[in-house]
Amino acid sequence: MVNFPFDARKLAKLLFPAKSLEVKHSTPTEKKTQAAALTDTDGRENILVAVDLMDSLFEALKHRIENETQKERFKSLELTPPKHIKEPESPPHINALVSKRNLPKSFYRFRAKNDALCLSVRASAQAIEMFIIPTKEMVFLSYAEFDTRLKYKLDLVHTKYGPAWMRNGERLRVEEILLLLNRCLSSLYPEEDKEGISDPSLQKPLVAPQKLPRAHKVDQHKLEVQNLAWKIVQQQEETKRRVARDLHDTVIADLLMLKRYMSGDRALTNDELLETLDEVVEKLRDICNDYAPRNLQDWGLKVSVEGLLERVEERSGISCNLDVETELPRLPELIQLHIFRIIQEALNNAEKYSSASEITVRIEEPSDGCYVFVVSDNGTGYDAAILDEERTDSGGMGMSSMRQRAEIMRSLYAVQLTFSSQPGEGAEVRLEVATK
Repeated sequence: MVNFPFDARKLAKLLFPAKSLEVKHSTPTEKKTQAAALTDTDGRENILVAVDLMDSLFEALKHRIENETQKERFKSLELTPPKHIKEPESPPHINALVSKRNLPKSFYRFRAKNDALCLSVRASAQAIEMFIIPTKEMVFLSYAEFDTRLKYKLDLVHTKYGPAWMRNGERLRVEEILLLLNRCLSSLYPEEDKEGISDPSLQKPLVAPQKLPRAHKVDQHKLEVQNLAWKIVQQQEETKRRVARDLHDTVIADLLMLKRYMSGDRALTNDELLETLDEVVEKLRDICNDYAPRNLQDWGLKVSVEGLLERVEERSGISCNLDVETELPRLPELIQLHIFRIIQEALNNAEKYSSASEITVRIEEPSDGCYVFVVSDNGTGYDAAILDEERTDSGGMGMSSMRQRAEIMRSLYAVQLTFSSQPGEGAEVRLEVATK
């Protein structure tokens, strides 16, 4: 048995709940009653069975970590106890990367993560699944848990003696489930153990070891490509939704109002008609500037940020200031666009959530080739630590989008994005870009 200092008797009962049931002969009437009871309560009973097993698995995992002989090995490992986590109500349509089956409304989950990788274990009414995902993708919840990242899956199967947990059609023994947990732990430290087994007595001789690094690199590359494709499609879908919402709430609403006036008893004068059309054109121009800023291509980042601040001030009445302490270089167009979008998202957050009376955008060059963009406000602020913890499960305030853009910019420059705030002390978004 794997060396888990853990009382496995409880776990054995949960793996084989039917073992404790004594099989007796039943009359046809009793069989019908039992079948009806199982049908009526099947979903509720299944999830309760899964929850009990998840709690026991987490207890086993915790004991394993606490009793590791090499104490430093799991020093940076963080455990999140089991809890119910609700799934997003309207997930994006990413058929190529996310399974097409309908996801449950919630999963019962626990996690173990270090700086690089995360073991994510989730339970539904019929299955328990174990995934290894990059820690930085925990924000995506189940949408980062696609098939290529599935490590192990346990299925709850109903037999004539009652429910039983199986893997690949075979019943699991206690030794096997503990071994799976041990392998999952080792998968969080791939540089230590290529086989995913930390117990030396369970390791097998390596066959063709020279091929393992190549296969590992191919798998990692495939996951990175899939993740990048997921992010691109997600951003495209979000942009489409925002364009549709902006057009519906402004331009279409104004045109419908114009149609109602023109079909009324009093005909509009030419001046009234022209004034209404000018408003519609102005709103369309603002929408176009938000989604495809022409000033950014023609006049550069400084002029585009000035235009952003003017529009925020017009819409909200918030005093907006631009403080530029340096001349900006002609950065690559894509980098300028990502910087512009990060500033734009930070301004949107300040406008919507901060209740601020003043917003300032500051651009400075503290050292040669290092440019700092700061968006700050004097609003109500927020607890940055709590918001970052909630972001893991649900996302929020466009921070994940800003982080994704910063991550893309790192392909060319050294980039650092930080959020700082305290309740009642305003908020600040700071982007540092080192071009040299």
